[in-house]
Amino acid sequence: MRGKAIFYFAAFLAMATVRAGSAQPKAGGEPWQWKEMRPFHLIAEAKASSEDSLWPASHLIDGDTSEPMGLWQTKRNSPREASVELSLREPKKLDNVRIFHQKEPRYYRSLDYTISVKVGDEWKEVAAVRDNRKSGWRDHPFPPVTTDRVRIRITRSEYGYRMGLNEIEVHVADDEKAASFSRCSAPHYCGNPADMGVIEWEAATPPGTSVRLRTRTAPDAAGKPSEWSPWSDYYERSGNAILSPRRPWIQYEALFECHEEKVPSLESVRLGAPDVVREARTKNYVIQPGEESLFTLIFNRPMDTRSDLAVTLPCPGDSHKMPPKGEWDQDAMSWQTSVSLPPGEQADEAILNVSGARAKDANVIMWPHQERMPVGKGRLTTYLRDLCDWMMIHPSQAIFVEGYNERTILGAYEILGDERCLAQARRWMNQLLATQKPKGYWGTGYGDVYFADTGSALGLLVNIYRYAGPEDQQRILAALRTYFRLLLEEGDSKGRSFLHEDGSLGVGFSTDKEGNIKGDISASYTISTALTGAEIAAAMYYITGEEKFKKIAMDSLRWIFATLREDGQIPYILDDWNPGRKNKQELWEAWPYDTSAYVGEGVVAAWTYIDDPAARRAIEQMVKPHIEWLLRTQNPDGSWAKPFSHDQLRSHGVVNLLLWYHQDVSPDDRIATALRKYIACLLDPDRSRALRVKDDGIATSLVGRAVVDLIRPGTDCRRWKDKDHP
Repeated sequence: MRGKAIFYFAAFLAMATVRAGSAQPKAGGEPWQWKEMRPFHLIAEAKASSEDSLWPASHLIDGDTSEPMGLWQTKRNSPREASVELSLREPKKLDNVRIFHQKEPRYYRSLDYTISVKVGDEWKEVAAVRDNRKSGWRDHPFPPVTTDRVRIRITRSEYGYRMGLNEIEVHVADDEKAASFSRCSAPHYCGNPADMGVIEWEAATPPGTSVRLRTRTAPDAAGKPSEWSPWSDYYERSGNAILSPRRPWIQYEALFECHEEKVPSLESVRLGAPDVVREARTKNYVIQPGEESLFTLIFNRPMDTRSDLAVTLPCPGDSHKMPPKGEWDQDAMSWQTSVSLPPGEQADEAILNVSGARAKDANVIMWPHQERMPVGKGRLTTYLRDLCDWMMIHPSQAIFVEGYNERTILGAYEILGDERCLAQARRWMNQLLATQKPKGYWGTGYGDVYFADTGSALGLLVNIYRYAGPEDQQRILAALRTYFRLLLEEGDSKGRSFLHEDGSLGVGFSTDKEGNIKGDISASYTISTALTGAEIAAAMYYITGEEKFKKIAMDSLRWIFATLREDGQIPYILDDWNPGRKNKQELWEAWPYDTSAYVGEGVVAAWTYIDDPAARRAIEQMVKPHIEWLLRTQNPDGSWAKPFSHDQLRSHGVVNLLLWYHQDVSPDDRIATALRKYIACLLDPDRSRALRVKDDGIATSLVGRAVVDLIRPGTDCRRWKDKDHP
């Protein structure tokens, strides 16, 4: 063992503290950190006449053109007009204003607007646009004019409930461009630094351009910098240790080298103690009192194993217990220990704190790392109870949304024992059975008939089958047989089966306003193949034992995973609306986590209901690359998909998929950590705003299904006929 650590239990502090190594830090001082985003951007500030707190005007100049996260939007009050004013750091001769218009019109793309610049005390209009239909970047050139203010006034937007833009840039006239220029930051007070740390930056450097940085430091003189040290040499790369002397004040200078008309930009600068903890992994996704929890700290660079690593987390245990030990791995990139909370511990959250270690390469102290750790499942259970109450008060007309609601409510009955939940699920079972059309399909509640959405709802019939009496079981089975007879035998208007020879399933039917069928939508669709082809067919195999349903389920999954991209992503295939799959944005970018969630639902059902070792091995092999893709692409906040996107609303089923893989296929601390991060995000009111729980019915219904399984894995899909599956 190269480095050791010991947990010391201090009951009066309710903390567990770890110290590793024997070397002493440099005398005195604390870690410090200074971050700046786009520090020398020409536009210093953006102010709007109205802004939603989720989409402030500052988004217009942050370099982020993602949607909807990167947008500026007004409040949703149908404004008659809106304006945004840009303040430049200094007067410049401008000849163009570039606006990035929303790619999706539903985000209130601007249709009519004007652009003005301030000259003296007057505003001068330089561009006017009517009936804009362009998305992405649009140029608005005008004769050069010197100004330090730009205003954009919008008078009409798509849909009209809000107004907004995505990003704005201003263009400096060519005769004001220089071959090179430098910019100096304001002085920054570091306090009493343990060391000066490192300098890290991100820059946009078109070919032939460059950005270089250097630093200087100064003593403190009554709250102001005193005599500055000489400028350091320019740093060769981001991440270098700061060369300037250890002093309370620091300043940096950036040198920009241009090429022809190309100008580089500095996107971010970070100085001081580096963030070195890449991830804190746990063996379990919640810390259970009385059970041993394994912690592994993964660092992004080699660490000095002799330095003082301090790890703390709430642990009101017995101070006389034999303390567990931790150790570094051979490459000093990870450190592992275990700890047990005492049985009966009532805390619902622990805060992991990591500090004191030094990066080996730069010999600088780390920036402290803090992370929330869920303890027990009490908060999740309370959360589920609250969700069920909300769902009962806010039923949805959409068949798939209410289907997930009712599956959540039924799951809550099994977890909470609340008879109201079982009664509610039975009511909706009867409603669903009563509303099946003679032909075998169900109306969706919002237009065309989708076998994908139907599959989500029929999952409730499968789950409640165990609670149904013999008569109701026959009704459920008869409804499912009628449904599959439509898919396999009656088919579309031309008598063609909706199940294709390659294993894929068609979409459904187009309907008129009254819900009457008017046409077929029968080409291959990933989501219907997963939710009806894999999930409901596998359930039918479990209920009836008929081999044809097993074949349908396995063929469906084989077709889906034959489309898997090399990186593990599953495409969103809807051939009727994307013929030839030529629209790559729709295929790969619009719905990646929606696709993952619904395919995952089919995967879990097929593996669970088909108790065949060879079939299960095949499913496990097919899905493994996709599991890896999900682990690689989780957001830092613990969610998946672009924040606030329609894709994110439907993303929560990836939690059920990952949980199943971790519990039933291959335990993986990476999955446990991903689930823990998701729980922490979900239970944090601020971080979970983008998830829109109890604000959007789709998101709420799918979150409910995820929470049910997080509390009791396998509740939404399990072999309830087997004696060893209660």
